[in-house]
Amino acid sequence: MAIFGSRTTSRAEKESLRHEAGPTYIGPKVTMRGELGGDEDLVFDGRFEGRVQVGSAFRVGPSGRIVADVSARVVVIAGRLEGDVAASERVEIEPSGSLEGNIRAPKIVIADGARFRGSVDMGSRGEGAASSPGISGPEGDALRKDRTS
Repeated sequence: MAIFGSRTTSRAEKESLRHEAGPTYIGPKVTMRGELGGDEDLVFDGRFEGRVQVGSAFRVGPSGRIVADVSARVVVIAGRLEGDVAASERVEIEPSGSLEGNIRAPKIVIADGARFRGSVDMGSRGEGAASSPGISGPEGDALRKDRTS
């Protein structure tokens, strides 16, 4: 007999426990660079620079400071994001949120008090995250350089 019991957890039980725990959370004391991807809901409350491609929901928490192009099913911004955002379902900027970049999504919610500077493309459903976000052409390259310098 084991000290803590010998019960084994099946794979189905582990999957169930993982989904009950909610989204993956990255705290305010974390700083990352590079590419961030996955198929789970993600709340990012730290600092990140690079590119984000999430198949589910991506939330910038109130302490989050993101400099990246973001592609996800749903994007919710409560902190600060500098970069272009593409969502296949919707983009929300909460009252504490700030977005400096372009939005491509079929649904957009900008709360009273939120800050937004950029352009909006509300193309047909499903277009949002199909291709990488960004602006093409020399103007887009200049904007991108300004943001990363």
